[in-house]
Amino acid sequence: MKLRGDLYPAEHTLAATRAHGVLLLRPLLYFFLAMTAWSFASALGVGAPGWRYLALAFALGLAWLGLRGVLRWVATSYLLTTHRLVIRRGLGSGKDVSVPLNQIEGVSVGYRHLVGLANAAALTVHARGVQHVLRAVPDPERLSGKIQEAQRALLSGNSSRYRV
Repeated sequence: MKLRGDLYPAEHTLAATRAHGVLLLRPLLYFFLAMTAWSFASALGVGAPGWRYLALAFALGLAWLGLRGVLRWVATSYLLTTHRLVIRRGLGSGKDVSVPLNQIEGVSVGYRHLVGLANAAALTVHARGVQHVLRAVPDPERLSGKIQEAQRALLSGNSSRYRV
């Protein structure tokens, strides 16, 4: 995962991850339902054009929802550096959120996906009255620990130990 823009002077990347693949289950279900609706529309034949067009429109709508979900997953990533946490959502740079580590007040692990079978959970980053939810982070305890460790190193002035 690449950072849009440049790193600050003496800033290094500590961790980079994207949302867990468990978020692709819903788009895959939409694609399956779209294929089912499409085959239903083709099975109707010429006898019921109204129902056929309705089923085709329904199939296209479901395909659009599936495609949108896959694009959201592809465009979502999280990057931790020695000075900030960058939350990347969307294809354009306007949806990037950069949270300086010295403004983070706490990180909490939220609900688990698939009842903990996927080892993915939501992380909530509390920063100066704003909550940023990182959806479906793989191995959330590890990323939370890295954020806290980087924050301690930055606030104590030992960020030089992260040099590559």
